[in-house]
Amino acid sequence: MTGARTRVLEHLHDTIPRAVRAIARRVADQLFPWFCVGCQVPADGALCGACLSRVRWIGEPWCPQCGLPLASGPSHPCGRCATDPPAFARLRAIACYRPADEERDPLGLALRGLKYGGRRALAPTLSTLLAERFPFERRAHDVAAPVPLHVDRLRTRGFNQALLLARAPARRFGFRIDAGLLTRVRDTPPQVGLAEAKRRGNVRQAFALRPGRSVEGLRVLLVDDVCTSTATARACATVLRERGAASVDVLVAARALPH
Repeated sequence: MTGARTRVLEHLHDTIPRAVRAIARRVADQLFPWFCVGCQVPADGALCGACLSRVRWIGEPWCPQCGLPLASGPSHPCGRCATDPPAFARLRAIACYRPADEERDPLGLALRGLKYGGRRALAPTLSTLLAERFPFERRAHDVAAPVPLHVDRLRTRGFNQALLLARAPARRFGFRIDAGLLTRVRDTPPQVGLAEAKRRGNVRQAFALRPGRSVEGLRVLLVDDVCTSTATARACATVLRERGAASVDVLVAARALPH
């Protein structure tokens, strides 16, 4: 049932105007009601209230730069940022989970369903959560840049999950999205399961500013679904700063913590 609903919503998104789309979405909700990704009970969206209450939302204390949750306060730079500062100013995730718990964590299940299960209809719920828990001040960014997929992976998946996640925050806080600001110039293997050093080597020189684009003097918000080692965020932010961006912040839905 949920697969049928996903196909209907994707067709609606691609073929009809926004006003009509909202009406059609309500009809689809009646024909193909949601079932919570976390517990499979009927729900109003991708996650029911009970499962949302189980999400481990991130708050202080944290590393002021990379947003890594800390065991005790006050907030202070983590050892990694103190010795190897990234090119981004701030990275913030709204929640965290441990990869070993991903199959039981509601947010982890939703993000996995979106990224690997092709369940594009999960994106609006997740994007709305990013907007509701947006961790930056208003008018702090000029443009949002979704972390890009290589063209081969984009063709296979059919969508860039980072772009879908950026939409609700952009609408609410009034910055534009440039889906093609960055390009992935190498088709890197997935980061899942790689040690930190290999993650950094995997994405080194994998990104570039798209020809014809300029970020000179812009405050850029880089958006992605999950952050584990910060390797991807560091690589993208380095490109943006080297090309003249005034600042780079990073927004991700979840931080995957080490075991």
